[in-house]
Amino acid sequence: MTNLEGNGYERIAQLARGNNKTPLSITQATVTAEPPDLSVRVDGDSFDTPSEGLVVADELLTHTRTIDFKGGTISGNVNGFHGPGNLTSLTITDGELTVKSPLKVGDKVIVAVADDGQLIYVLAKIG
Repeated sequence: MTNLEGNGYERIAQLARGNNKTPLSITQATVTAEPPDLSVRVDGDSFDTPSEGLVVADELLTHTRTIDFKGGTISGNVNGFHGPGNLTSLTITDGELTVKSPLKVGDKVIVAVADDGQLIYVLAKIG
């Protein structure tokens, strides 16, 4: 097992590097365009990095998850075969849930920048 040292950001960089010798720098960036055409501006840069230069954590993009859901009492009206009524329980098995991207223009994100300048890894939204 690899012994990781430093603060949380440095540990993430060590894990991301793995056996890769390309160093990573952990810093902040600002979202300048929303997905699906995401772009970010790394703090201190005078230019935006477009989606082609980004590797983005799945949970920051719109994505679909398969879920099971069993709910308690659900309020509202339904029109059924026997007329209107109250829905008192709901079970969904192998349903699909679409989670929308939380990223908006102006949001701050944590990024890992490859020192060779080829890729920026968008890791998390701040706040």
